[in-house]
Amino acid sequence: MSGLLELTLARRGDGRTGVVERRQRFPLRMTVPMYLDDELPDLPFIYVQNPTGGLFPDDDLVVSLDVAEHARVHVTTQSATKAYAGEGPGARQRTRVQLADGAYAELMPDTLIPHAGARVDQELTVDVGEGSAFVASELLAPGRHPRTERFAYDRVRLTTVVRDNEGAELCVDALEIEPARRSPAVRGVLGEHTYVGTFIAFAPQIDVERLASLVDDVLCDDPRVTAGAGVLPGEVGVGARVLAARAADARVALDAAWALARRELLDAPLPRRRK
Repeated sequence: MSGLLELTLARRGDGRTGVVERRQRFPLRMTVPMYLDDELPDLPFIYVQNPTGGLFPDDDLVVSLDVAEHARVHVTTQSATKAYAGEGPGARQRTRVQLADGAYAELMPDTLIPHAGARVDQELTVDVGEGSAFVASELLAPGRHPRTERFAYDRVRLTTVVRDNEGAELCVDALEIEPARRSPAVRGVLGEHTYVGTFIAFAPQIDVERLASLVDDVLCDDPRVTAGAGVLPGEVGVGARVLAARAADARVALDAAWALARRELLDAPLPRRRK
């Protein structure tokens, strides 16, 4: 199934960011923009929805966000994304974010849960303008159940690419796990951990060395996770990886990193999650 959700967001006359153009094709759709952040009343929350209940082997789903100058948006999902097994090459899920000068976007989807036999390719491409900023996290589960379906999926490939407005790559993050070829549950890969979280904050206009140090400190101080953060190539931002035995522990760590980036970029605390 070929699904599409294509949004253009821009500041309106009242100062709020709103959706000014929308194209959508089943199964992707969205909620109306909701202004849930008391500290940032201009920033809309958009919940991407998929009423089919997950990703199927023949799915090719595309979410495209075009964020105009100085507009700001938070994008998330309605719930965890389940990837199902079946005949076919596997599911493909692509997200494209275009940030104009001074734009800001947060992409915070819920957990990706690959079922036994599932194959998933997930791609995130971000094109950034001058003075723009982008913050994102993602969390990969070991399967439908951490014991009975632990690493029973065929393959998960997660790729993130950030490019400048001329198309030159600024940083690339790629994670591919094929349990049948090599078990992730070995030393040097995941070991005793089962959940893998990734955090990225593209923000070359701030002191990224300082932010990386803050994020690394808060992650390393959390005994429930094994994690670390560092400066992205070219000093364009901060990246972090989080390994945990429980989803809740990984999410707390990712949120801690998000909170620090939000404070640096927006001078605002984390919003309350409403799901």
